[in-house]
Amino acid sequence: MRAYKGFTKELISRFGNGEKETCCFTPGETKEVEASKTVSCGFHCCENPFECLDYYAFNGENRFFLVEAAGDIDEDDDERIACTKITLIEELTPFRFAMEGMRYIITHPARKKWQQLRIGVTVASDRAEAKGRGCIAIARGEHPSVTGVEGSILGLIVEKDGMITRAKLFVVTAEQAGRSYTLNASRKLEEEVYEKKAC
Repeated sequence: MRAYKGFTKELISRFGNGEKETCCFTPGETKEVEASKTVSCGFHCCENPFECLDYYAFNGENRFFLVEAAGDIDEDDDERIACTKITLIEELTPFRFAMEGMRYIITHPARKKWQQLRIGVTVASDRAEAKGRGCIAIARGEHPSVTGVEGSILGLIVEKDGMITRAKLFVVTAEQAGRSYTLNASRKLEEEVYEKKAC
């Protein structure tokens, strides 16, 4: 099962089963334990990459991986997964982390916990803003708009009647910085123009 897991910079999982040798990881390595139960034992990971932010902040101090969860798998209603076997497949860059988060939202549009307001990550209805380089802002709605500083990562998810119709993820250039963007029917970015009201 494809899932996501956060770690410290040293690839230590603070919420493993408590045994030091099973909490230090190496990319590509497969680890196994005997039992899994969410919030109790086994290796924990999340189906929604943004849910990893409950445990590891998106602040440059932590790392995030695509993982393969296998063996005995236990899931709870909160989209957490505990498994007896886990393999670190690939470390996610900030852009890839945002892309995987958008993929989750697009694949599961009816799931309720898609909105996020975390350190470095905002996923919101209609409007979102990224205030720091490398930060992520994703807006979802019928006419979503995003804005951010140079080097931030912005995403737009357009939906109509609960169905996702188009999406786009991009890194803000110097020219785009501070401007609000929407997504047209051809998946092209359009600058949002505000009408000035007379005093």
